[in-house]
Amino acid sequence: MVKADGYGLGAVRVARALAGEEPWGLGVATAAEGEELRQAGWEGRVVVFSPCPQQDAESLLASDLEAAASSVDGLRALAGAASARERELAIHLNLDTGMGRLGLDAGRVDEWAGSVREALRESPLRLVSTFTHYHSAETDDGASDGQWGRFRDALRSMERNGLDPGLRHAANSAAAVRWPERAADVVRPGIFLYGGAPVDGELHAEAVVRLRARVLEVRRVSAGTTVSYGATYRTERPSRLATLGLGYGDGLRRSLSNRGEALIHGRAAPIRGRVCMDITVVDVTDRPDVRSGDVATLLGHDGESEISLEELASTCDTIAHEILTGFTDRLPRLEVGEAQASPSSAAESGTERGTT
Repeated sequence: MVKADGYGLGAVRVARALAGEEPWGLGVATAAEGEELRQAGWEGRVVVFSPCPQQDAESLLASDLEAAASSVDGLRALAGAASARERELAIHLNLDTGMGRLGLDAGRVDEWAGSVREALRESPLRLVSTFTHYHSAETDDGASDGQWGRFRDALRSMERNGLDPGLRHAANSAAAVRWPERAADVVRPGIFLYGGAPVDGELHAEAVVRLRARVLEVRRVSAGTTVSYGATYRTERPSRLATLGLGYGDGLRRSLSNRGEALIHGRAAPIRGRVCMDITVVDVTDRPDVRSGDVATLLGHDGESEISLEELASTCDTIAHEILTGFTDRLPRLEVGEAQASPSSAAESGTERGTT
């Protein structure tokens, strides 16, 4: 899955990194995301998993994208567009087994199978796969067992109704890790590809992202000095404060105010005061090694220390997905192949902000 611009890291860049693994296909949420991959030269399968508005059907066909169908009406609209252009369109049928947001009701196959069969027969649509999505694969074994059972029952019912489901798939990152026996024909890894641990303690995800910023200046202040908007922090002793060129305008969560930390030269520096739009202040008292131009790591490794994606998400009371997709366009995305892996590279690059 490379939707949401490759979970915030750049879909084209991620596709390039995954190419050597020869993925069965790439999953996106919108036709525009698929078009971007095509324009960048991706020639493999691209599946648009969210329902496309009728006006996007032309984009699907023109860019040789494949579409998920979640309702009979949606399938008919795709059939009409494909027929009008006399162009084959690959379809992936979405069944709702409990997620409750999209999909044909897995418990009512007998009611919709005829309409699906008719749409396929009277148009150049080609059913490639049938899939479902777990709502709690990370935490609820019983609910996931029930969804898997309903999915299998629906597949058998489709076959009884003269529909070949094609390839079967259900597993997101968590399900693929926890239940490899349910991998079926295709799995759909998402957050695991980007360093997120889909299930705590069951499989370690290799970190692939670092968020770094330059120290703009270091200031000495007296005891009782207030820091940042709202004066939510007051120094208790004479202190050294380092100002980082990164803030919520770049995607650093404001909820890290007075809670988070940065790593500088492999050691933690706590965030003091509120995270601002462009600036964050950290405490480097008793750290004479910290100087203007040094690089601070807000996510990832610095020497032997690390702020993991899951740790950062937990501090922000959110999930890893939201951390990554929250990085804004103002942040340069630097590939390891484009910049040195050491923290010094951000300073050498001449940028104040950067993800690697």
